[in-house]
Amino acid sequence: MIQSILLVILSITSTTFGFLFYLQRKKTLQVIAQILEFIMIQESQQQETKTDKDKANEDFLKFISDSRDWAYTYIDEVQATLSKFITDIEPEINYFKEYGDLASMSPNYYSMKKIAGAYEELKKLLPEDYGKIDT
Repeated sequence: MIQSILLVILSITSTTFGFLFYLQRKKTLQVIAQILEFIMIQESQQQETKTDKDKANEDFLKFISDSRDWAYTYIDEVQATLSKFITDIEPEINYFKEYGDLASMSPNYYSMKKIAGAYEELKKLLPEDYGKIDT
């Protein structure tokens, strides 16, 4: 009989503690949800209240980054074109250095055609208005 009473008391106590634990956990989750919501609201308000100076700084940094990327791309193109020019024209230049003088010989048609083509490729690297800018 005492065992039955103790078993009932233990069951009631366990159920009560389980229910209280459930309620506490539910409240804790609600508090955490409210804190997260508060943090998100604060973040959105902070984004909205950025000063003009902050926005200008962000725009400037974006401009610098974009300019740097464009400059690296341009430098790579120039270096590749100059390398191709050197590779294409170097045999003619070396031949001239070893065997010829411009005053004593006329240029070979094939060599001049090759040099002219490489020269035109180099000119493509310059802006269209190059030479038209008044300084």
